[in-house]
Amino acid sequence: MASPVLDDVVPALDTTSSTFTVTYQPILHVAWGTAAGYQAVTHSDGKSEIGTADGDQDAARADLRAAGVAATARAALAAIPTLPTNTFISIPVPLALLADHRIHAALTDYTTLDGVVLDIAEFSIGPLEAVTPALEAYRAAGALVAVGGRGAAQPELTSIVRLKPAIIRLGRAWVRGADRSEAKRSAIEVTGRLAAQLDACILAEGVTTSAELRALAGLDVPLAQGSFIGEAQQFWPDIKRTARTALPTNVAPTDGVLHALVQQSYTTTNLQAAQSVLPETTGFDVLVVLDEQRRPTALLEQGSTGQWVTSPVLAVHIDTPVADAVKQAMARPREVRFTPLACTDDAGRFLGVLRIERLMSHLSAGEPNT
Repeated sequence: MASPVLDDVVPALDTTSSTFTVTYQPILHVAWGTAAGYQAVTHSDGKSEIGTADGDQDAARADLRAAGVAATARAALAAIPTLPTNTFISIPVPLALLADHRIHAALTDYTTLDGVVLDIAEFSIGPLEAVTPALEAYRAAGALVAVGGRGAAQPELTSIVRLKPAIIRLGRAWVRGADRSEAKRSAIEVTGRLAAQLDACILAEGVTTSAELRALAGLDVPLAQGSFIGEAQQFWPDIKRTARTALPTNVAPTDGVLHALVQQSYTTTNLQAAQSVLPETTGFDVLVVLDEQRRPTALLEQGSTGQWVTSPVLAVHIDTPVADAVKQAMARPREVRFTPLACTDDAGRFLGVLRIERLMSHLSAGEPNT
């Protein structure tokens, strides 16, 4: 069965005599045992995937490559209306091509990029400044960013911080034999802590065995991908049953506790206006800043001296187990470790705040379903 959108993108590539096929590889939500999202994968004439060519390719090859990335983007975006509920779609885009007019046209043809993750690879320090305006425009349209290095390498910390990723990818070299290597498990754990401090999560790629998947689950890795989890197919493949059954039995999809612990909070969509009247207000000590889609973007908390301090917001889904919510909170930098969390629904919309002392009290009381 042909991809439903290839008839629209292939004519633009007639001069190359190449045929593009777009498939989707599932990404596992390790805690839930279900698909968290799908990565778009483009193949040309059964050859290597678009995006893996060497940097010294000639101009014709470079044009074909950019056209292939644009084709991937158009195919993935056109397929979004059929995307399973509560999943995202990941589109690989080399860093140097972020501002290419073909990729820009493909991405900006859509009014929103909500549910889209731009998977950025092939880092070099040079292109960062050149592609920043395009990247910020994609982010403003709703796109999230994933970053990752090649092989065992990761992008430099400065690049990761500047790109503000939602996902940090760990390649096959990190995952291979993680169940047998204490050093690799320690490296993954440290990277997970870094990701949490950046309000991001890690995605472990190239999982090929049940032992590797169980090791990742034991390290609380939230996302995983690989042949053991699911092969790329043209229409939203399921997570393999062998992968679901390999997960530890103590990994539960939800404990339902946050529903009872979430509290209402004052909100604003205009931070500047709110800051001008905050010194005169009484009766509340937390204010959450929301964007136009009612997603939390920042949190203001009144300190002991009466001053209002703005902090980055850490959002957790309403169905997150309470112990996982506390673990994410404690992974933050010390100065914001006890700042309330923002609780969100499936669309990322703000539901209320979760106070750390209330979460900790629940855990220490040993109440059921923790």
